[in-house]
Amino acid sequence: MCPHHSCAATDSCKIQVKVDATGQVAIVYKPNSYNHLHPHIDPENRNFFKVFWDGEYPKNDNDGPGGNNCGYGACQSLQTGGCLCDTSVSESRVFSGMPVSAEEVLSQLTIGAYDTEAYDSGTYQDPISANGVTAFLKAGEEYTPETVFAVTDKYERPFLLKNSLESVRVLGNNTYSFRNAPSFMSVLNTEATAGKALRETDAVLDHYFYHDNTATFIAIRLIQRMTTSNPSPKYIKTVADAFTTGMHAGIGSGKYGCMGAMVAAILLAPQARDETMDDDPYDGKVVEPLLQLTRVTRGMETVTGDTVKLLYFDDLVEKTGQYWYEYETVFSFFLPEYKPDATTKAA
Repeated sequence: MCPHHSCAATDSCKIQVKVDATGQVAIVYKPNSYNHLHPHIDPENRNFFKVFWDGEYPKNDNDGPGGNNCGYGACQSLQTGGCLCDTSVSESRVFSGMPVSAEEVLSQLTIGAYDTEAYDSGTYQDPISANGVTAFLKAGEEYTPETVFAVTDKYERPFLLKNSLESVRVLGNNTYSFRNAPSFMSVLNTEATAGKALRETDAVLDHYFYHDNTATFIAIRLIQRMTTSNPSPKYIKTVADAFTTGMHAGIGSGKYGCMGAMVAAILLAPQARDETMDDDPYDGKVVEPLLQLTRVTRGMETVTGDTVKLLYFDDLVEKTGQYWYEYETVFSFFLPEYKPDATTKAA
């Protein structure tokens, strides 16, 4: 979160955070040599994002019950709500010895490290391996923040992680701190390059793709559009497992995210192929109102008339709940967890 920008020798850097009533923060960056700051880091910044506080956080008494006078006076109470706090960044060691597992490393370390082979010969000692973890210690040193751990996650992705925790602390009250949020982009326009934006985007997409909820989310969406609107929990799990393992019934690449395996799991499932399900009025796919309308008009071979208007599509959003380009939210007409009212099958 906080920029690692080197200020000029005659300049003073001041990094502040605005903390809202829910604990989210927005950056306020004040280098004196920059007269025209981008609005996403100026004092009026309203771009709040989630951080992980180590316990409580400064709360404005005017924002509701539970206020603490913005950290008992450590921060400035803002008339618009929230608190404005001066901050500093500190670094500390996480592991003082070899971790017990790769999972422990991945759960506690969040800062990437350079390949130790990129350093001069002798900078790091010979690696130590145990418990699925490889440790690279600096020459002549024990476990320090500069130690690098190499691990592989459950998707066989290799990681090099620094044995370091960076914390943003609220000046004036060391009780309040949160983990320094990672960012590839600089808060200064002159340092925000296209390459950094590309790496930031890649990191976000990578996070979404490998998120634990991704397989289940995609499984539900594809099942609803290919076989049934009300898939059973077992059906969803089978399809999600095919996505993560890359295999189903001998079909697939064996790699995470294999769509071939996922489609095979959808079409070969009992809920998709059992003919007895055809007699169930709650089985199958419910066509959305807008698609029902378009299918009827296509079936009737409706064309645009030059004289008399025979079909009226006015105010359809009030009549059917849907209309082109009139989504109420970015989630389309239905929230991701929506499903029609029916009894879900166990098959």
